[in-house]
Amino acid sequence: MNHLESYLILSALLFSLGLYTVITRKNGVAILMGIELILNAANINFVAFSKFVTHQVEGHLMAI
Repeated sequence: MNHLESYLILSALLFSLGLYTVITRKNGVAILMGIELILNAANINFVAFSKFVTHQVEGHLMAI
């Protein structure tokens, strides 16, 4: 069974990788890919907190 901490660690890794990509790349497409990683990290946070903290649908709706 996955715990909230594992989702938060995954989200932090994705956010860090996306931030590193945005800072170091000069190519526009690569920067957009980094921004996409950052947004995916935020979506994982929304869904994880929705599942483990409130048990409501709002986090899933925010991710969509």
